[in-house]
Amino acid sequence: MVTAANPSSEDRILEVGPGLGFLTEELARKVGGVVAVEKDRTLAKYLKHRFSNVSNLKIIQGDALTVGKSGCTKLVSSPPYNISSDLVLFITRHRFDSATLLFQDEFARRLTAKSGSREYGRLTVALQIYAEAEVVMKVPRSAFYPSPRVDSALVTIKPRDDPSSKITDPALLEDLVRSIFTQRRRRLSNVLRKYLENRYPREFNSKLSQLNVPEKRVYQMDPTELVSLANEIADSLREV
Repeated sequence: MVTAANPSSEDRILEVGPGLGFLTEELARKVGGVVAVEKDRTLAKYLKHRFSNVSNLKIIQGDALTVGKSGCTKLVSSPPYNISSDLVLFITRHRFDSATLLFQDEFARRLTAKSGSREYGRLTVALQIYAEAEVVMKVPRSAFYPSPRVDSALVTIKPRDDPSSKITDPALLEDLVRSIFTQRRRRLSNVLRKYLENRYPREFNSKLSQLNVPEKRVYQMDPTELVSLANEIADSLREV
């Protein structure tokens, strides 16, 4: 994980869920600073005692998703799997130079999925609009003690070049993707019609025929096409 993160003395690392601090110790040896956020009060107390003499390490007891970026340049973590989705969304909202994370293998496949595949969904789109994910290596369940029931994968995530400049209304895009992917296998035109009826004034629906709506099902739309569609809707709203 440390090698994949490619740390330098200039980096300040955010670690989510350090646990007993094995990864924390390795990171602190190689970077300018580490901010380790541990939600469990007992573990946080233990970490503060264990690393009391490490000057470039800060232990915070709390929820990393609410603590924020804390001035860090990179995120390196083996997080609890139950916060994986929320952590990915956190990464899309806070621009890190890179994120290096250990995820459940099935979850990693979702992050790197192609449009039209079984694993492709809302979370895939939410990430791939802003960043690129790559599976560095698979990690078998036998590498852990006690062994979990699933295999894992080491994933690196790097931001795309300023994607926000290509998005007219980020809030609208997020709402659109979240809504239409609840019916991912239906035709986009049908799902979009219902979405517009529920979200916007009736007079706007006449503009649906003017939108460039591909003849595809929702899960066949790639992130670039979804950004273009959201931008068209945003531009049309301004004309209403």
